[in-house]
Amino acid sequence: MTMFSKSLFPSVNESLEYNATENITDYNESQNEYAFSGNWLYITSIIALLICLPGLVGNGIVIWLLGFRIKRTPFTTYILNLAIADFSVLSNEFIGDICFLFGLVPPNIIHDYFASAYHAIVLFTFTVSQYLMTIISIDRCVCLFFPLWHRCHRPPHLSTTVCVVVWILSFLTTAIGVSLHFTGYNIIKFLHFLFNAVVCMSIMCVSTIAMFLKFCLRSPQKKKGKLLRTIWITLFFFLLLAFPFNITHILYLSLLQNDYLYGYGVMCALLNSAINPMIYYLVGRDKRGRSSKQIKKVFEKLFKEEEDSRENEEI
Repeated sequence: MTMFSKSLFPSVNESLEYNATENITDYNESQNEYAFSGNWLYITSIIALLICLPGLVGNGIVIWLLGFRIKRTPFTTYILNLAIADFSVLSNEFIGDICFLFGLVPPNIIHDYFASAYHAIVLFTFTVSQYLMTIISIDRCVCLFFPLWHRCHRPPHLSTTVCVVVWILSFLTTAIGVSLHFTGYNIIKFLHFLFNAVVCMSIMCVSTIAMFLKFCLRSPQKKKGKLLRTIWITLFFFLLLAFPFNITHILYLSLLQNDYLYGYGVMCALLNSAINPMIYYLVGRDKRGRSSKQIKKVFEKLFKEEEDSRENEEI
C-alpha cells in the first residue's frame, strides 16, 4: 500500500516532504530571528543604561543647583522644569531597562501593564520637554528682538504659569491618547506626534535660525555672552535628536511598524535628555580658568539674572 501510494501519487509525497522541510526551515528562521531580536534588546538596553547614568547625574545636579542653591529667575524656571522632565525621561528608561535585564517583571498581565505605564511616562515626560524647549525658543527670540518689552513689560509670574500649563496639557493629551490606544483608536496619538513634529519643530527651527543670524550679526564684543550660545546649541541638538523620536512614532502608528527604527528614535530621545547638562557646563565654564572650578559657580555665571539683563542691554 505504501509503495502503491508512493508510485501513484508522487506529487503528494513530494509536497508533504517539501512542506515538512519548509516548516522546519521557517521554524529555524523564526528562532534565529527571535534570538537576534532578544540579543538586540539586551544590547540596546545596556546602551540605554550607559546613556541614562551620566544624564541622571547631570540633570540631578541642575535640579539641585537651580532649585535650592542658585537664585531663581524667570528664565531658570524654564531650565529647572526642563531638567525635571529630562530626569523623568531618563529615570523611567533606567527603571525599565533594569527590570528587563534582570527579569524583575514576570511575562504575564503585569508585564503588559508595566510596558503600558513605561510608554505612557516616556510620552508624557518627553512631551513636556518638547513643549518647554518650544517655549524657551520663543522666549529667547522675544528677548533678542524685543528686549525692552521682555525686560519691562513681561508679567512677573509668566514662567511659572507657562510651566504649570505645559505639565497639565502634556498630561491630558498623553492620558487621552494612551486611554484610547487600548480601544484601538490611535488617531489621537498620531495627531499628538504630528503636532509635535510639524508645529513645535517648525517653531524651534525658525527660532534657532533667527537666533543664529542675530548672533552672527552682533559685534565681537557682544558675542561674549554665553547664555545665547548655550540656548542655541541646546535647541540645535534638540532638533537633531528629537525629530527622529516624533517621526518614528508617526511611522509606527501609520505605515511602518519597525521595532529597530522605533528603538533608534528612543535612543535619540535619551541622548537629547542626557546631553543638556553637559552643554550648560562646557559652554558656561571659563576656558582660561582652572578645570577644578565648582559647577555651582559655572551655573551661577551662566544663568544669573544680571547676565541676562546685560545681554538685553547690549543688543
